Amino acid sequence: MTKKTRSFRPSPALVISCLALFMVLAGGTALAAGIAKNSVRSAQIADGTVRTVDLHDGSVTTPKIGTAAVGNEQLAEDAVTSSKVAPDSLTAQDLAASSVTSSEVADQSLTGADVAPDSIRATQLGTITQRNISATIQAGKTGSVSANCEPGEQIISGGGQPSVFGVEMTTTRPSGNGWLYQAKNNTGTDQTITAFALCLVQ
Repeated sequence: MTKKTRSFRPSPALVISCLALFMVLAGGTALAAGIAKNSVRSAQIADGTVRTVDLHDGSVTTPKIGTAAVGNEQLAEDAVTSSKVAPDSLTAQDLAASSVTSSEVADQSLTGADVAPDSIRATQLGTITQRNISATIQAGKTGSVSANCEPGEQIISGGGQPSVFGVEMTTTRPSGNGWLYQAKNNTGTDQTITAFALCLVQ
């Protein structure tokens, strides 16, 4: 007895069903394989769907960040250090009130040009001490005397004074870390002159 072989030809519906089943089982791999390079752009991505884990390390650089896109709330505490701040990029308006204290200012980095007029009052200064010293000038002679500040003090001003009228001042000026006073004794007897220095305790 002869057995007839019957050929099988799948219908289009069966082919489509099998293809759909394959895509479901393969998941994202099958879908990704069918996506052309650079075919997915911003218009095809829903807002908020790209997360940090979806980005390669170093893929987001400065040119890709919009101006003012990063605010204080996006920065971790202590994440921005001085090495990450461009020179002269910060102004007084960028600093919070009382955010810069003496510990953040390098020694001798500020000059008179950095201090606003009338911004320093006597209450911001340390203790001021007066140092005095006297010397005798013989009659008809010229003499001098210097009052010096002690270690840990800085001269800020000074002056001098004769004991009587008839002693003529010739010089009064700073000298080192002190004050120099010079005068001529025009009287007929020995006289005393006194120099004083105003010293700021550092």
